[in-house]
Amino acid sequence: MRFLPKRFAEEFFLYSSQFTVFFILMLFSTPSIIALQPVALVVLNGFLLLQITLLAFWGHKPLPRFLFSFITPAGYSLLQTITGRTFPVDMASFFLWTVSFYVGLLQAWSGAARRSWPKRVLEAFLSFGTVFTFIFFYFYLDLRINLAARFNAGSLPYEGYLRGLSIAGFLPAFVKFIKSPQHTFFAFGAFVFGVLQLVNKVKELSLRARLERIVGSVPPPTGDSKEGAPRAEAETRDAAVIYGDIWNFSALTGKVSAREAVEVLNRYYALWNVTVTRNGGYLDQFVGDTAVAVFGLLGEKDAAERAVACAFELLRELPHLQEDLAAAGLPVVKHVGVGVHWGRVMVGELNNGTCPSFSVFGEAVSIATRLDSLCREFKQDVLVSQAVYKQVGIETQQHLQLVGEVLLRGKTQPSAVYGRK
Repeated sequence: MRFLPKRFAEEFFLYSSQFTVFFILMLFSTPSIIALQPVALVVLNGFLLLQITLLAFWGHKPLPRFLFSFITPAGYSLLQTITGRTFPVDMASFFLWTVSFYVGLLQAWSGAARRSWPKRVLEAFLSFGTVFTFIFFYFYLDLRINLAARFNAGSLPYEGYLRGLSIAGFLPAFVKFIKSPQHTFFAFGAFVFGVLQLVNKVKELSLRARLERIVGSVPPPTGDSKEGAPRAEAETRDAAVIYGDIWNFSALTGKVSAREAVEVLNRYYALWNVTVTRNGGYLDQFVGDTAVAVFGLLGEKDAAERAVACAFELLRELPHLQEDLAAAGLPVVKHVGVGVHWGRVMVGELNNGTCPSFSVFGEAVSIATRLDSLCREFKQDVLVSQAVYKQVGIETQQHLQLVGEVLLRGKTQPSAVYGRK
């Protein structure tokens, strides 16, 4: 799976890692009576970055989501042992392990759930778990500062300091903490914030569930249902053709279930539907992971421009598709190749014996197919023929560069092909 910066940022700020970040900042900001040394804190941050990176790559899978959540707590306990604590089970390490277990388990369970209502229940537990976690960390920060002040003033021995931070000292210290009016107000505010966060999360899950149902119910397009498509029994026209497919899709489908492969294709089809429609094209057909779109069937003079814009937009939107697939726990489409050509196409209604359908075929489609297959050879995600390059404006040409010459079907001389800069 390719590295996705958005996934990394979400893991860092929105998921389980923010608790550990908060904990490390607390260690930096409190008196270093038994705090880890600066070098040890740098090592601890290394464990945290390793955890976030692994979760960004494989956190969409339930088991890795659960197991990788323990990397930083394990690193913290290891560093405590190395720095002289023979049995590192103080209040902080115990709660860090507990939070990692709680959050990792619920997130893994939520990722494995397929129906929306279990996800909503689990999100409720996660939201309230977040509230109690931050209340505890605030309590622990306050406790460390007060105990350190008493120790530095000479009113508390070192053994008393350790006992104050032990698990046995949690309950009496927390009862004393929560009796303070300002701490009670803080806890109430955190609880209200958790409720608001839960409401927003449930709305987001409901919206996502509705969108997934819509995507799953959208059938592949057919020519006879395309609004604005020409109606002709048979005729030849000049048009721009886009031919695109997923690289190594056969290898991807060989590793997943039929249901997962269908869900991937449904989301992939939806991306094509949106981008082609938005740029005024006609989506002719889907065959497996292959999509064929045509621009200019109604005589539009800017058909080539629209076709290139559609190809560029599809590739810009591809990272969002990857994010969506990863969030749904589905295999991620890593690369899509797109060929764009301008030429003669044949259009008309084909009768397959059941129902006639409007279709586009001919030399231009074949050349667009050839350009798509050459994307792998030239290591390009889009290849544009010279016929298209000559028709687009200077502004679009500035985003294209010559990548080579190829002998296309029906041609006696090599033709230039262009890729994205």
